[in-house]
Amino acid sequence: MDYYTILQVDPRADPEVIQAAYRRLAAKYHPDVDPSSGATERMKLLNAAYEVLSDPEKRMEHDMSRLDGRQQTVGGTSTKYRPWWFLVPALIMLLLLLRFSIRLFLIAAVVFLVFWLLMNWQRQRQ
Repeated sequence: MDYYTILQVDPRADPEVIQAAYRRLAAKYHPDVDPSSGATERMKLLNAAYEVLSDPEKRMEHDMSRLDGRQQTVGGTSTKYRPWWFLVPALIMLLLLLRFSIRLFLIAAVVFLVFWLLMNWQRQRQ
């Protein structure tokens, strides 16, 4: 459960922003204001999210669990060491190219480096 999504705030949000979001959503979804059947459940989620994100220690634990979960599985497959599988064939290819031409080696090295950086950048964005 992602408490940042529940409170509709960015994970880098300041405590003041989290508190303002909680108050805004609590005023909107409070069972006294919202007559729908899901209002009580929504309010429980908001309270749980605010309780965790307003306490610095609990928030740090939540952030770490979000990162661990995101690194361990994406689509059911492990991604913890994902960038390194790419480097093994890349290194073999670069060593083979080194035998032919230093220019080919340098071009391929730059291309593989760019691909590896893009993979890491995309993984951090997820």
